[in-house]
Amino acid sequence: MNDVAGTINDQQIISAARAELAAGRPVALASLLATAGSMPRHEGARMLALSDGSFIGTVGGGNIEFIAQAREGELLAAAAAGQPAPASLEWMTHAKNDMACGGDALLAVRLLTAEDEGWLSAIAGAAESGDAAWLVEDWSDAAAPAARVVFEDDGCDVPVWDEGAKLYREPVGAEPVCYVFGGGHVGRALVPVLASVGFVVEVVDDRPGICDPAAFPAARGVTCGAFKDLDDYTHITPRDFVVVLTHGHLGDAIVLEHVLPHRPAYVGCIGSARKAGFVRRTLEEHGISAELAESVHLPIGDDILAVTPAEIAVSIAAQMIRCRAELRPHRPHSK
Repeated sequence: MNDVAGTINDQQIISAARAELAAGRPVALASLLATAGSMPRHEGARMLALSDGSFIGTVGGGNIEFIAQAREGELLAAAAAGQPAPASLEWMTHAKNDMACGGDALLAVRLLTAEDEGWLSAIAGAAESGDAAWLVEDWSDAAAPAARVVFEDDGCDVPVWDEGAKLYREPVGAEPVCYVFGGGHVGRALVPVLASVGFVVEVVDDRPGICDPAAFPAARGVTCGAFKDLDDYTHITPRDFVVVLTHGHLGDAIVLEHVLPHRPAYVGCIGSARKAGFVRRTLEEHGISAELAESVHLPIGDDILAVTPAEIAVSIAAQMIRCRAELRPHRPHSK
């Protein structure tokens, strides 16, 4: 799960690109298709350049963004003059570009035309319908790349660049969800923190008095239901995050028993080391493998000696941000 701001899943980027193309105005798109080492933004970062000189998104600032904006400007100027506007694909390395961060990034810059409306609208449609989809970009001809959206799941949950085939693949459409089971004091403190760093949050509790949407304005949704029936009203995928904060050990164990077989990207449960032993024994008694039971972050959160609900929320969010970042692929590349 990644913060979608400044990515191809950012509906502001999609909507602006489609609106400009519909109005007959050219737009240019800069993308990071792969990164290595220390970089402020990673693969999947996008920056859209409009004909009025404004930009939406970022590829990380600094020298690489300066280069990207200059190339986008050249493409827009060429398009406005009716001249050819070939795309470019180049590894931006510390050695070649003296980037302060010291990392390398594969920068792709291209003009979007009316022919790109097909995949742009497909991404918008997938986001609205909730369908899982993947954007595939073929850069084998770097001057004239091609893009399409496919719906065949090959297990790609993060952006991936194939250096040999010059193919880029990225999940698009429906955003990963963070399910927070339990809307008590910690849950109420946690939801706005998670939302502020890009998580789409759904709150679930079995107490009608807790399930007040007004208490969770940052959540996408609030559901009241029995935890034993959660498979009836949730759709947990391997891209999703799960936080278990119910009002008792038994409730936590019930939720974990139902969510672990879906193998979410992250599962954390509040509690002590003593509780961890109880919960894991209970899970194994109910047929959950030791491997899955041990995969749960229990006690949840990074150890910052948190005490109050607000502090615990920060520790949980910190751990989830780190785990989200660790999902990024780190692949060798040649330049």
